[in-house]
Amino acid sequence: MNSQGSSGDDAEGARSPNARLLFWLKVPYVADVALVIIGTGLLLADNSIGWWVLVFAAVRAIIGTVALFWLYPRLQARRRD
Repeated sequence: MNSQGSSGDDAEGARSPNARLLFWLKVPYVADVALVIIGTGLLLADNSIGWWVLVFAAVRAIIGTVALFWLYPRLQARRRD
């Protein structure tokens, strides 16, 4: 019975297109954190490619932030119309 209640909650969250869009806009931040860890590890190992990994992670984070705070509200407003 307990699993049915939790699956019901999951189904409600899965029905909301705004919730799905927001989730997929936030997920790449996890990859950015992983890239920062990898880049830092490379720098600690005296491998200069770590700087490029950190730059790549920063660019991804900037693009993701723009999408999250600029594009998402516009898409949400367009869906209401």
